[in-house]
Amino acid sequence: MLSRVADSLYWMSRYLERAEHTARVLDVNLHGGLDQRRDLSTQRWGRVLKSLSVPASAKALQEPQALIDRLTYDPTHPSSVVGCIITARQNAREVREQISTEMWEQLNRLYLHVQRIQQRPTDGQTYEFFQLIKQGSHLFQGITSTTLSREEGWYFIQLGRYLERVTATVNLLNAHLVIQGEPGDPIASADQYLEWVGLLKSCAALEAYWRVHTANIVAHKGTSFLLLDADFPHSVRFGMDTVRAALEALSSEIPALKRSDVHRRLGKLLSALSFDPVEEIVGENVQLVLGNIRNACKDVHSAIYETCISYRVDHAVSA
Repeated sequence: MLSRVADSLYWMSRYLERAEHTARVLDVNLHGGLDQRRDLSTQRWGRVLKSLSVPASAKALQEPQALIDRLTYDPTHPSSVVGCIITARQNAREVREQISTEMWEQLNRLYLHVQRIQQRPTDGQTYEFFQLIKQGSHLFQGITSTTLSREEGWYFIQLGRYLERVTATVNLLNAHLVIQGEPGDPIASADQYLEWVGLLKSCAALEAYWRVHTANIVAHKGTSFLLLDADFPHSVRFGMDTVRAALEALSSEIPALKRSDVHRRLGKLLSALSFDPVEEIVGENVQLVLGNIRNACKDVHSAIYETCISYRVDHAVSA
């Protein structure tokens, strides 16, 4: 596969995942704030911006509606929902012959809807817009799963989607560490309980968590679920398992990637997530664990670029 094709498929997938994640986080916090005290608004939106890696200013935190509009509709903002959809569609257009007609039609339909927005919608329209983005992204993922052969292109799409998803989940957890509470204790404060409900909803995990642990939210159980659950698609462990599987599949076709040290580092991290005691992972060392996961995602991204996208010509010839 040409490096430009791999690059476009990878970023198409990452930007579409980022758009869906940003829409979900904004939607959860826009409506979740209705149940909380007004004096907690600044803290909540500060965590939102931290989780989305967006610089926060005092003025922005005092004007949440303007902040939501910017992160949703501003096409010049690189991480806005609209900006991500536009960039995802641009990447898809560059590799139109590598994706199915159904994939292109779905993404193009989503793009055209976004392009028709000409003025700032009301709150009700914002909610409908978030729903459209989330449903459109899920539909694209389903279409991709049922219409694309499990070849190199599929695995680059998987890498993009799950690296973006794992990074987003880690950033959310890092931003919410302040509401951890005491290990083993249920969340007693109503405000903390609502924060945890919002965190789990932001990862599409609330109902899945309830099925495993009931509605009695315990901080360390919530953290361990988002980090370690092997069956939930938005957990870190599930995402990193999928990334490893995609790397192994690509390594059979790309010898340079097989020789990369990233496999060892990724295997070491997954071994820790699978076998280390839960108390060690979600206890006092949780920030170190989150940092290691974030570094692992960066290592995988760098390995992909060094071996598949921006590699040296002489290196490719020798391979």
